[in-house]
Amino acid sequence: MEILNSIKGYLSNDFYRSDFFQLYSFTTENINGYMQFFELKDKTLLTVGSSSDQAINATLARCNDITVYDICPLTKYFYYLKLTSLLVLNREDFLSFLCKKQCDIECNRHLLSKSIFNRIKNTLKSLDYESYYIWEYLFSNYDKKDIEKLFSSDINDLASIIYCNRYLKNDYNYNHARETVMNASIDFITEDITKVYTNKSFDNIWLSNVAHYLNSQGIDSMIRNCSRMLNDNGKMLLCYFWNTSMTIKGFPIEQLSSIESEQIKIPGILKDEGK
Repeated sequence: MEILNSIKGYLSNDFYRSDFFQLYSFTTENINGYMQFFELKDKTLLTVGSSSDQAINATLARCNDITVYDICPLTKYFYYLKLTSLLVLNREDFLSFLCKKQCDIECNRHLLSKSIFNRIKNTLKSLDYESYYIWEYLFSNYDKKDIEKLFSSDINDLASIIYCNRYLKNDYNYNHARETVMNASIDFITEDITKVYTNKSFDNIWLSNVAHYLNSQGIDSMIRNCSRMLNDNGKMLLCYFWNTSMTIKGFPIEQLSSIESEQIKIPGILKDEGK
């Protein structure tokens, strides 16, 4: 399997360790804070993949037609690992398995526990065999310190993760997400967002902080490409603030396209968003 060979190479440092190969175990953006600005029920959504939290949270708002894009080729496989964990584990064990930091100073010793993986792997096998094959190989042949290398070190602690994710707020939301995520149709595209192509069009597009990785020409390409896929009266989240007390309603595309990426702090609709 080609993707498994790529993972082996990444873990053994046989090729350049690109950040775009890393996953996020949980979001670093306040999804719960901006969901209220989008009409999601029975709408279509194009969203960054990464942690899969964007897609899971969107299903809670009855968004049932979701396309996930990400430049990281592992995104789909992590989605199925996370989905399976959601379906099989209770909320406490789910967070123990996937959340690295219990607080700012304490790391979670149960992170990526093989014993917890063994509890979910049969369900994973039935949901997506390719994802099962990859994770079964990793948990059988690598220790968890190696597997952790697949995940970004840019992470939040447990309290922040729960705050940012509606589906983790309480047991009721968590159990409800088990139902809504299984009712949703979720497709995956592995591609640079400036080059993503699909015949579908979308009512909502979430671009997370992709703009921070692009120069002004790349931002222009991203906006033009995504605008082509956005339905009339659709909404696009271009980027998000880390910390601010200023609320901005929006930037004209012409103004946005002329700003250097280092200066971009846009989605224009959030206050005190948090990282």
